[in-house]
Amino acid sequence: MAEPIQNQSLVESLSKPPAQPRKLTDLQIHVARLYGTGMERRKIQRALVDYLAPNQALEMRVRVQQARRKLLKWERDPAFRDEVYKNAVVDVDMNLPGVLKGVVSKAKRGRVDAARLVLELTGRHNPKGDHAPPSVVVHIDGIPRPTVKQIADAEVVDAEGEGG
Repeated sequence: MAEPIQNQSLVESLSKPPAQPRKLTDLQIHVARLYGTGMERRKIQRALVDYLAPNQALEMRVRVQQARRKLLKWERDPAFRDEVYKNAVVDVDMNLPGVLKGVVSKAKRGRVDAARLVLELTGRHNPKGDHAPPSVVVHIDGIPRPTVKQIADAEVVDAEGEGG
């Protein structure tokens, strides 16, 4: 006979659908953008201390500590980290043209590795070594071939165009 389940709360939590991701506040989205562009926590907490710790009655040092704790709490939130990642990817994508221009300029100056990378990115070089020429197949079908009898029965034409 099957044993009863010991931990009922575990069974209940497994039977529930996964929780929907939490909606971020406008302030969290703004802070995530700053993180995504590479701004450090210390600079963010100092710049946004009035928003992160709005209690003006407290000493500035205490408010900065509160702002730091709030940022650390947000950093542990998966939804916040996803927003930071999304913004970081946008920042990287926007900087790629400059990176590619830099690689091209290094290739022009003679850097072989940069030249190879540029050629690989443009599809002009295959690093795997597939240098086999493309195969060409000529398929001729439906053309009648002359037989020996047809050649023997043919008229001989001289250079002036008269038949023999």
